[in-house]
Amino acid sequence: MTDFDDTLDDTFSQPTDHVADSAQSVSELIDAINALLTREFREVWVYGEVGKVSQPSSGHVYFDLVEDNDGEKHVISVKLWRGVRQRLLSKMKQHDMDVVSGIKVRIRGTPDVYGATGQFGFKMSDVDPRFTLGDLAAQRDEIIAKLKKDGVYDRNRHTTLPLVPLSIGVVTSKGSAAHADFMKTLEESGIGFNVTLCDVRVQGEGAARQVAAAVARLGDQPNVDVVAVIRGGGSRTDLATFDTEVVARAIAVCPKPVFTGIGHDIDTSIADEVAFSWNKTPTACAVAIVERVNGFVHHVDSAAQRIANVVLTALANSERRVANAVGRLRTLRTTALEAATSRIDLLSTELAGFDPVVLMRRGWSITYSADGKVLKSVRDIDRGNEVTTRVADGTVVSTVVATTSSRTNEQKPRSNNNNA
Repeated sequence: MTDFDDTLDDTFSQPTDHVADSAQSVSELIDAINALLTREFREVWVYGEVGKVSQPSSGHVYFDLVEDNDGEKHVISVKLWRGVRQRLLSKMKQHDMDVVSGIKVRIRGTPDVYGATGQFGFKMSDVDPRFTLGDLAAQRDEIIAKLKKDGVYDRNRHTTLPLVPLSIGVVTSKGSAAHADFMKTLEESGIGFNVTLCDVRVQGEGAARQVAAAVARLGDQPNVDVVAVIRGGGSRTDLATFDTEVVARAIAVCPKPVFTGIGHDIDTSIADEVAFSWNKTPTACAVAIVERVNGFVHHVDSAAQRIANVVLTALANSERRVANAVGRLRTLRTTALEAATSRIDLLSTELAGFDPVVLMRRGWSITYSADGKVLKSVRDIDRGNEVTTRVADGTVVSTVVATTSSRTNEQKPRSNNNNA
């Protein structure tokens, strides 16, 4: 059995010169480790998902390269020096990509230990854009297939757009160029829009969750007619937020029509595919909403003009009918008056024929009894009665001495057949 104290004593009793000779300082050890890493792992390729990204004013880029292995995360701190970034910039622009949070990248470089902190890291020297773009395309196809399977891919396109969408919910970064362009277009329209802004991050860590939450919040507000999701231009990886499932699903299931204006003319995201209306830019997005309102105003103006034309035509037709009726009435009145005049003239002529004075001029006369009654029959007068006979130019007073009936045997003479 070995005594521990004896062993310890023996260890410290040995000469320490060789230990001192082999000891290294911290910097020497770090240098040795870096030399080993450079020799064994120089210019190796490694892939993972970009986590937190930092871009200080120095022009360098620092980001975390993350691998999620069944919930257990493994992280490497990556350093992209300004000179290397400038050298890689043309390649990344050619493939419309940049280093942004949330994308998967395959990069080349050399691991090292930073002497000031002792932190293990990775100095990036190259990138494989095809890996990133291929992964984005694969993710995009996978998300679209999933949305279609769940039956929500085209749901937002079947929502009802109000005739006059004057209340707009806007999802974007406050103060950005996209925000400014959108608001300027609305203001220049001269229409009294009511805008509710949800200020969110449009790229980087947490941006997708913020955008999705804002869309959902605006979609639930009763005073919002339409939701506009806008973002200025950038690389394809800058716009990766709008190719995420959480954003695409939020837009797809939004109960209000969603208008998108994301990036430039050539950019198309999943958010654009599932939205009610896809527009090339934030300005185009605002123009689409303005045109919807102006279209309604034009329709109302056209309808009003058509109604006015119908009314004016009806009034003109009525005026013509009235004028025609008046003309007919005038004609009828003239005809009626002429007919009446002719009739009156005829009647006057006929009546003139019955005028006693006219008849008397022809030889007729009228005889009256003493009490002024017209004598119509010999039976109405007796012998010895005084009668007055009116002729054309005066009267004759007589005394009846006898009467004779014009009908034989009807009445015998009352005297010696002497006439008055």
